[in-house]
Amino acid sequence: MIFDTLNLSGQSALLSSKTRLLFEHPESEDLLVKVHINRLPHDSLPTWFERRKDHFLYATGILREFKQYVEARYPPRRQDPIIPYIAPIHGVIETDLGLGLLVSAVRSSDGHLAPTVRRLLREGALTESRHEKLQRLLDAIINSEFPLGDLNRENIVLQWAGDESREQFQIIDGLGDRTLIPASQWFSKVAGRRKRRFVERLKRTIAEAGYA
Repeated sequence: MIFDTLNLSGQSALLSSKTRLLFEHPESEDLLVKVHINRLPHDSLPTWFERRKDHFLYATGILREFKQYVEARYPPRRQDPIIPYIAPIHGVIETDLGLGLLVSAVRSSDGHLAPTVRRLLREGALTESRHEKLQRLLDAIINSEFPLGDLNRENIVLQWAGDESREQFQIIDGLGDRTLIPASQWFSKVAGRRKRRFVERLKRTIAEAGYA
């Protein structure tokens, strides 16, 4: 769905990656907006490769995630164990910085953005209860057939952190493939190996942090 154009250029981004900026929606604390960063050179004409690369990053940054979220709601797929852990995507929205992807703002109980697994490990905040919940998510990843092409400790966050009865882990990014050839979707064995490697590495990190 396309809404009225949002003015984001005067707003500070919450986060910045190599390809996108993340903004709070100026009219709703429940929403965030992901906007593509134009990497084309301004002082010269971009080459064919630069144009193709930028377009690919733009399209995959919006279409990839949205398409996979829509696929996740297809009835046969709704039974996949990973589906309850995927943070909602609400559509696209026009902004003065270009088309944005409208996603749920996954927050802690204090209203701040939910802490990532990386932060929880760094701060020694992975309690026994949180560890058990994270293990259940990792089991769901292993048993899932859903394409997760960019699994990392920044893309998994603890929703409602600080309210133990409500705390739950959510995947906020990394749906589908970020490569030209969607290996995770075309080759189930490749996808399975990637997931197992991620889970094994994270479990080793957790064990090294003292959470056996």
